[in-house]
Amino acid sequence: MYSWILIAHSSWRWVIVVAGLAVLGCAATRLRSGGPWDTGATRLTRFFSIAVDIQVLMGAALYLTLSPLTTVVLASTTTPLPAGSQAHFLAVLHPVIMLAAFIVVHIASVLVRRARSDAARARRALIFYGITWLIVVAGIPWWRPWVHI
Repeated sequence: MYSWILIAHSSWRWVIVVAGLAVLGCAATRLRSGGPWDTGATRLTRFFSIAVDIQVLMGAALYLTLSPLTTVVLASTTTPLPAGSQAHFLAVLHPVIMLAAFIVVHIASVLVRRARSDAARARRALIFYGITWLIVVAGIPWWRPWVHI
């Protein structure tokens, strides 16, 4: 089961990267053109949020129960992980960064939904989904295989 979820988690990052770029492109286009914030834009932002949720769920399953790396690292609390190591990144930084992305994407959806005009929705989407996307990209372990097989 670990291998399957790891493959899914590793592959799903590309869905998030592309969906985030699509949301940013959609928001920038609507902001620049003054176009309406229609159901297509709403669906796209919703898909991005749900994609982040799915990724966090898979990551939590890996982190809390399935991954041999984190279960060993979390069990040995007597020696601190060396800062800058892969183990430190995967056991400490990656979960914290992705939890921040999870929180920001949900704040973004509320702020975009509550905006009073289409221009305000597009502006908020560009800003807050942009912050989410940057957080996600910063938290991806790019040195690992692009797709686990």
